[in-house]
Amino acid sequence: MPPAATVDDLTEPTLNASVCNLLRADIVACRLMPNERLRLEALRERYGVGGSPVREALMRLQGEGLVELEQHKGFRVSAVSRERLLDLMRTRIEIEGLALRWSIEHGGVEWEADLLGAFHRLANRHKTASHDGTIDADWSREHRAFHTALVAACGSPTLLGIRENLFDRTTRYVALSILSRTTPRNDAAEHEQIMRAALNRDAARAVALTGEHIERTMARVMKSLGERSAETPPQRANGRGAR
Repeated sequence: MPPAATVDDLTEPTLNASVCNLLRADIVACRLMPNERLRLEALRERYGVGGSPVREALMRLQGEGLVELEQHKGFRVSAVSRERLLDLMRTRIEIEGLALRWSIEHGGVEWEADLLGAFHRLANRHKTASHDGTIDADWSREHRAFHTALVAACGSPTLLGIRENLFDRTTRYVALSILSRTTPRNDAAEHEQIMRAALNRDAARAVALTGEHIERTMARVMKSLGERSAETPPQRANGRGAR
């Protein structure tokens, strides 16, 4: 696993946003594991910055539900559980469905072209990295881009913000299931079916397929969480994790 990225030579607002993005990415990808302590000094060294951007990032990510603050103990990565997963996934199905329905109603030719492009870029990526079986970073980026392209024309920044937060929080569970070595899932056909329904302006079918897509993911992650509860937690994916 390559070392964590660092930031340098940025203005303060840009630096703060960059550190927050890096920390969020490490949490979502489970390079920082659930319940892991987030010590300020370790994070400063990890990202090559001062304490102020790290503190701001921690507070922002606490608001997003990815970080928890314990009285007298400091920050830690938010815990995971089957109950939290079920709540997140059910909520995501509703929000994703609403955003997709609005996007299909309002999307024009440019939206169609962007969606087609996002699908083709995703279809040309392999989901898992060949060297260790974890989620490939390029696939993960294109997967996010595809699902974002589906809802991009919904017209509501508020709805899209809620949806993005839910996507991040559920993606963390998916990454955790991959670390537990579940059998890789070939979901390319599911993505294509959703895309075709959206391009055909069949909102009911697109929303139903998206819900089924998320439910299949939930079932796999639930199984993984059940298996993990009986095992010793895996080693951190990044040996430079905060201690």
